[in-house]
Amino acid sequence: MTSQGLRASPEGIRAAKTALTDKTWSQHKLATALGITRQPVSKFFAGESVSRSCFVQICQQLGLSWQKVAGLPEDVAFEATPKVQFKGADLDTLVREVRQKRQDKIQDQCNILQMLDIAQTVQLMDIYTNINVLEEITSLQWREISDLLKDFKSESDFNQLGGYKHQRRLPGLEAVLRHSKLMVLGKPGSGKTTFLQYLAIECNKGEVQPNHIATYIRVKEFAEDAKNDSQLNLLNYISQEFLNCGVEKESTKILLTQGKLLILLDGLDEVPAEKADKVTIEIRRFTQTFYRNQFVINCRIAAQKYRYQGFTEVEIADLDQEQVEVFAKKWFFAVALNSKEDGEAIGNLFINQLHLPENQHIRELAVTPILLHWICLVFQVKGEFSLKPAKLYEQALNILLFRWDKTRGIKRDRIAHNLTLVTKKKLLFQLAAISFEQEDYFLEQEKILQLIADYLEPLQNINSEATQLQLDNEAVLKAIEIENGLFVERARGIYSFSHLTFQEYLTARNIVESYPAYAWNNLVSHITEKRWHQVFLLTVNMLPNADEMLQIMKQNIDFLVAGDERLQYFLTWLHQKSSSVSTHYKAAAVRAFYLVYDERSSCHRHRAFVYNSGYDLEYALVGNIAFDSELALDEFLFSTVACVNELDFAFEHSLNDALDHAHAFAIAFDEAADLVVDPKLKQVLQKLKKQLPKIDSNPEKFRGWWQSKGKAWGEQLRDMLIKYRNIGYDWQFNQQQKELLQQYYDVNKLLVDCLNSAAYVTPIVRQEIEETLLLAIADIQKVRNSCIND
Repeated sequence: MTSQGLRASPEGIRAAKTALTDKTWSQHKLATALGITRQPVSKFFAGESVSRSCFVQICQQLGLSWQKVAGLPEDVAFEATPKVQFKGADLDTLVREVRQKRQDKIQDQCNILQMLDIAQTVQLMDIYTNINVLEEITSLQWREISDLLKDFKSESDFNQLGGYKHQRRLPGLEAVLRHSKLMVLGKPGSGKTTFLQYLAIECNKGEVQPNHIATYIRVKEFAEDAKNDSQLNLLNYISQEFLNCGVEKESTKILLTQGKLLILLDGLDEVPAEKADKVTIEIRRFTQTFYRNQFVINCRIAAQKYRYQGFTEVEIADLDQEQVEVFAKKWFFAVALNSKEDGEAIGNLFINQLHLPENQHIRELAVTPILLHWICLVFQVKGEFSLKPAKLYEQALNILLFRWDKTRGIKRDRIAHNLTLVTKKKLLFQLAAISFEQEDYFLEQEKILQLIADYLEPLQNINSEATQLQLDNEAVLKAIEIENGLFVERARGIYSFSHLTFQEYLTARNIVESYPAYAWNNLVSHITEKRWHQVFLLTVNMLPNADEMLQIMKQNIDFLVAGDERLQYFLTWLHQKSSSVSTHYKAAAVRAFYLVYDERSSCHRHRAFVYNSGYDLEYALVGNIAFDSELALDEFLFSTVACVNELDFAFEHSLNDALDHAHAFAIAFDEAADLVVDPKLKQVLQKLKKQLPKIDSNPEKFRGWWQSKGKAWGEQLRDMLIKYRNIGYDWQFNQQQKELLQQYYDVNKLLVDCLNSAAYVTPIVRQEIEETLLLAIADIQKVRNSCIND
């Protein structure tokens, strides 16, 4: 066939109209789906001549044979069709023979991985972990920022926004089996290439699409191997690949025409800019000409200009917990070259430590395969996560910014004037800091472009046209999104940083880079906002000397409760009580202990403070606490009072719950009595114990006794605690004071964490902060005067 166009026969038109009706489509909707104008579709249904490629596309979209619609024999094909035609049995034989000839080539191309910072090669099938895909592309969803924020209930939700929570995950292999033309999109390092290599190997073994022949092509190499535009010919390229394996060109054309190839095009976004358009056109032409074959193309998710008619787009989902664990266990055997037993043991240790609460920041990064590989690599060295968070984020940032591309020999074009790596980093610092300050976790494209323009304007030629500046700003945004995956389009025109941890880290880097221009007071003004706490920790970790910032933090914390006379009185008692206890622990840790427990015993039915705090501050100061005898005694006495406080409320709702509290305070009471050394206190405790009726013998009798005499009994207990142990006061804080005290505790915990995380603090500053922690203003001044006199 040499004519330029095709006409639909009357029978073909009727079949096409039926197919259109079955799909409940109009001609306009069909044209839209094909990405063409209405005119050729109208001509097609009118029986007029339509170009061959357009004719085939329309028939393919309707699920019809273009030969039948045109009234031609089934064996008629395009000019690329060889003259020799094969019968079914002969074709199956040819497929088996060619697959056999291609087997070694596919193994050589696809079963070897060169991994980041690993000298030796790794067998793909030893490390491969199945992936999931999302059938709805997150960046194509029409959602508002308010819709996204509804899902953002905690920091751990951040990575799952933009559809991840709401979309059904489909195994990647199932998506390939469902769709003959598939575009696999994904963020940098998400496993796109590995997935295509896996498909090639499985097809080569006959496990996937056993009637097809795997053809794996790195699009970047295809473009580089072409000396001129005329050589950008996929048919010739594949024919030469097959010829190198002993397959004649005529056989290759037959297989292509009959649709017997699984063609895997890897890295569409990696083509040099000067050849990108021509390569795109060639792929479109080839996939339309040899449409009967199966195609899988991969590309970075933000490269939306690479779209082809008839291709279904899916997006690689982040790894879930099970996939992370499978990958890690395989990694410590296949990559770290441990024995199977040692690899499994280290893998289990890795997984256990990964799920510790303090490693939440690592789990957020581990959902991306390239970062998970690097995290395993770091863990392999010491058998623990030894890197400080700031160092971890810096390394992860470098991997995404340039190291991953460099490892694979990919050179990205400089998108905008002076957009060097240093410039790009500084731009990211500023974008993160401004958006985080304004509590913008999601930003509309227009706002990001304005922020980019504000940063780039001093770098641009002042005579540049406004339109060109706008184009450059959009190019910069796309560069950060496509090349580095640091920005993610969560919905149409709405972006966020790919990980909240990156936004926090970049904000902290901006603060450190801006010093001394950046006023510490501006950062410390956010000290009571929990969303800023990670920024504080990262900042002190990156500062060469954190003295000044820590001192400003301490001053702000002390003044937080300075104006409340009752809280100051409470802190004065706290100092007196902790000073009277004989213990080897730091005074600040003892004060933290009494702050938590005394507040628990004094707050009737108010548990928020206790459960929000626990032993966090004590642990941060001294590590695990094994109570000395005095602390243990007071702990049991506090527990007794707390249980007594709960009994009235419990009896009003459930007898069983009330009895549980009664048993708990009886046990605590007995434990305290065993620890008492003071004979007078022991005698008082025994007297109080005798007043209690048996709890189990008659629960209803116990309830009646408690409701009539329990309050008086509890007051006797509290009076005894005050007299002999100087604890158990009912401070009668109002709700505002309780919330302020909780806030005061939390920021002191942050201060101690910063003290422990700082890269460097002078010994004198560290000592002063620890000695004046949790003290009233008057007591702080006394401690400082004492130090001056000494």
